[in-house]
Amino acid sequence: MAELKETLNRHAQDVVSGNVAGLMGDFSPEAMSKVMALAANPITATSFEVKELGNNEAEISYIGATTRKVWSKWSDTGGKFQITDVKEL
Repeated sequence: MAELKETLNRHAQDVVSGNVAGLMGDFSPEAMSKVMALAANPITATSFEVKELGNNEAEISYIGATTRKVWSKWSDTGGKFQITDVKEL
């Protein structure tokens, strides 16, 4: 299983690159409604910064014309990390 830090960086790069197929496996079923609400206002960014908060939580800043910050809680769901809770800050 990939380390959480590696997963966070890959996830953020997928957001910046618009790799929806890569992103879909990052979301647990219980997080999907919150993810869909965030997706209603797509993130447009050219770079990102990942801040690990401990307890499998992270704050990712997506940087473009504006900066959007997203908090996420990750859990090991059978051999891979997935987002189990998420909100825009």
